[in-house]
Amino acid sequence: RLACATLTFALGTAMHYGAAMGNVWLHAQITATVLQVCALLAAVNGRALAAGLLLGLSVLTRPTTTLAAPFAAWLLWSRREREPEAAGPGPRQWLVLALPIAAAAALHAGYNQARFGSPTDAGYHYILMGPDFEALVKQYGRFSLHFLPANLYGWLLRPPHWNGSALLPDPHGMSLLLTTPYLLFALWPRRVGRLEVLALASFVVISVPSLLYYNDGWVHFGQRFALDGIALALLAASFGALRAPRALVMALTAWGVLVGAWGLQWFKANFMH
Repeated sequence: RLACATLTFALGTAMHYGAAMGNVWLHAQITATVLQVCALLAAVNGRALAAGLLLGLSVLTRPTTTLAAPFAAWLLWSRREREPEAAGPGPRQWLVLALPIAAAAALHAGYNQARFGSPTDAGYHYILMGPDFEALVKQYGRFSLHFLPANLYGWLLRPPHWNGSALLPDPHGMSLLLTTPYLLFALWPRRVGRLEVLALASFVVISVPSLLYYNDGWVHFGQRFALDGIALALLAASFGALRAPRALVMALTAWGVLVGAWGLQWFKANFMH
C-alpha cells in the first residue's frame, strides 16, 4: 500500500508529465517539490541544517512550497516521540532550520531590488496577459477570494471534454479526484493522528495562494499548482490506504498512473516542440 503512494506521487500526479516536458514553469515546480520532500525527509531524521538549506533553496525556486517549514519544524520537534533515545531539538536546531530560509528570502529580496527596484516585486507586473486576464487583475488584483470558486471547481470537479468522437483533457486542468484518486484515502474512516492532521493542514495552507490566484495554471493536465503540497496530501492519504482494502488501493493507484500516462501523451502531442 505504501508502494502505491510512491507510484502515485511519481506517475499519478503532474510530476509524471511535468518531468518529461521540462518547460520552464513545470521544471521549477518539480524542482521545488523535490526540494520540499527532501527537506521533510531531513527533518524526520533530525537533520535541521539540511532541512533548512533545502527549504531555503525552495524559496528561490517556488516560494509557496516553503510554507511546509512549520511542518518540518514539527517533525523535528516530535522526533523524540518517535525515537525516545533521540535528543530533542534545542535553540541551535531551530536556528539552523530558520537561518537558511531567512537568508534565501533576503537574497531573493535583493535580487528583486536589483531587477525591479523593489524587494517585493518578483516581476509579475511584467507578465504578458490577454485582455481578459488584464481586466480581472485590474479589478480584483492577482490574489482574491473572487477566484476561489472557479479554482476550487477546477481542483475538485472539472471533467475532461467530449468532442463528439474522443475524450480530451480540459487544458485548464482537471479534477484531482479524477487524475489522482489515491487522495480520496485521506477521507477513509479511521482514527486520525496528529501527523495526518498537520500534513493535511499544511497542504491546505500551501494551496491557499494558488486557490486565490487569478490564473488557474493554463495549460496543464490535472492541477500543476497542487504539486506545491501534493506530497503532504499523499502522506495523509497513505494512512487511510493502510486501512482500506488492498484491491481498492491498487485499483485507484492504477487509475492514477494510467490517467497520468494519458496526460503525458496528450502533452507531448500538443505542446512539445
